Amino acid sequence: MTILLALAGFYAAMMILRYGRRGLLAVAPSLVSSRSTPDAPAPTEAQRAAAELLLPLGFRLLGSHAEDGPLRGLGLRSETFADADGLVFADVFELAPHPGAVARVQLLSTFPDGAAALTANHARAARSGRLGEVSGLPGVALVQVLEIHRRAMARLASAHGAPLPARDLAGRDAAARAWYRGIGGQEIRRRFAVYLGNTLFAAAVLAFCVTSIVRSRSAP
Repeated sequence: MTILLALAGFYAAMMILRYGRRGLLAVAPSLVSSRSTPDAPAPTEAQRAAAELLLPLGFRLLGSHAEDGPLRGLGLRSETFADADGLVFADVFELAPHPGAVARVQLLSTFPDGAAALTANHARAARSGRLGEVSGLPGVALVQVLEIHRRAMARLASAHGAPLPARDLAGRDAAARAWYRGIGGQEIRRRFAVYLGNTLFAAAVLAFCVTSIVRSRSAP
């Protein structure tokens, strides 16, 4: 019996290691760190295709951007652009939704009170509330994605004031912090809730196994 409990406890501990990293982010999404540098790695073919569409729209490349969770619970890598008006960041991720397509792109604007607008050219769960708006538009051309994003910005500006500047990498890191403290935090809690549930269940199993083993060894 002790051997079975030990094996179950070992398996539960492995599950905690596997799911706990993202379970932690479901509890505290603000732990995601943001790091931007002007030295961008060589772009993928999908990123180059997206850049060819963004540059004529007035965007310019700032550098690379990374968002990481504790213990590698999250790892996002992108090229970051800013629009000519200095109000919209565009993150161009490494992979495309399907072979031959442009890379996944998300447009982000933040506001002084922490609200944010995020519009993507790929599937995202739509959200709208006091903390901002999120929308995903798979298959929609980037010029239309940008237009829809600017409409969302205008709606939010009436309640949250003018968008914060989006001109440099320091501003992109600040936008990331605001995102994860606000509507982005809500999104990651919903996405990673299952990992938190699995972690808590595994922790309960581990605690039961350890307690049972201790009791069996102390029994006369």
